[in-house]
Amino acid sequence: MLMVVFGAGASYDSVPSRPPVKAFLGISYSERPPLADQLFDDRPEFINAMKSFQDCLPIIPNLRHRRNGLSVEQVLQSLQAEAHEYPKRFKQLAAIRYYLQYMLSVCDIRWDQNVAKGISNHVTLLDQIERWRKADEQVCLVTFNYDKILEKALFSVGIEVQNLSDYISNDSYKLIKLHGSVDWAREVETPIENITHMSAWDHAHTLINRAGEIKISKKYHMVSGIPIAQSGDIALFPALAIPVETKIDFECPAEHLDSLQSLIPQVDKLLIIGWRASEQPFLQLLAKNLQQEIRGLVVAGGKDYAQAAIENVRRAGVKGEYMAAEGGFTAFVVNREADEFLRH
Repeated sequence: MLMVVFGAGASYDSVPSRPPVKAFLGISYSERPPLADQLFDDRPEFINAMKSFQDCLPIIPNLRHRRNGLSVEQVLQSLQAEAHEYPKRFKQLAAIRYYLQYMLSVCDIRWDQNVAKGISNHVTLLDQIERWRKADEQVCLVTFNYDKILEKALFSVGIEVQNLSDYISNDSYKLIKLHGSVDWAREVETPIENITHMSAWDHAHTLINRAGEIKISKKYHMVSGIPIAQSGDIALFPALAIPVETKIDFECPAEHLDSLQSLIPQVDKLLIIGWRASEQPFLQLLAKNLQQEIRGLVVAGGKDYAQAAIENVRRAGVKGEYMAAEGGFTAFVVNREADEFLRH
């Protein structure tokens, strides 16, 4: 069985006519899905979103001007570790979640409508997979991205994702979003007074202000609001994981994780696109549940980046024979480099 793992680099290089090179700056840059270290860049759309959730503003300079070569994930993890001794961090990090949901939702919409217009490397890759997929063969798609690029691409193979069960109900393709999604939310168990009379913005700011005390359940909803609003008298909180260096829990429904765990033992081919292979919980899940050595192919914007990802996978104990692609996602798709890997 084929498993395809997508990281931030896959969304960043998702439109074949706008590969991430200097020659294509302009609208394609200002609306391009950001890499992790670009999540808090000084783009006008990002600034507007930050100003909408002002509790995050005090920590934005730390996330932009990172000392000693630290990553955004490392800085966020250090801020998160301070929350119990400095409770204001709870509000700031809750505001970051709302900022990410709002900003990435807008970015996702604009990238698709203004740049991609339905043409993406994800759609073409699925076509190439479908070319070689046997009639009874399942494909497991795993993504660490919050955007909806893959959901839109699945429509090209006859899958329409309208509710949470649609991610895993198809016999041919399963989609697992391990870090959550811009259109997912979790129920808040703590009672919120007058919630039915609140606007979406009042709802968001109320939960941010009470971030240190509210209890968030494991009950997931699909939502459409920007920002996420309540559902009747049920308060909802964005279901996307803050990008920290060491993520402990996955941000997805339990039934999605159960589906993933049932599929992993069948995996014999692993295609990695734009993922640095730094999420240890997922790598450990693979190493523990794989029943055979795999054939792997890594696409990561260049051979050196791909080799670094391969080393991370090997160190985690995921045994197999790996190849590194020379270029990025666009070159991989346009040149049909997947064909030889997929046909066997």
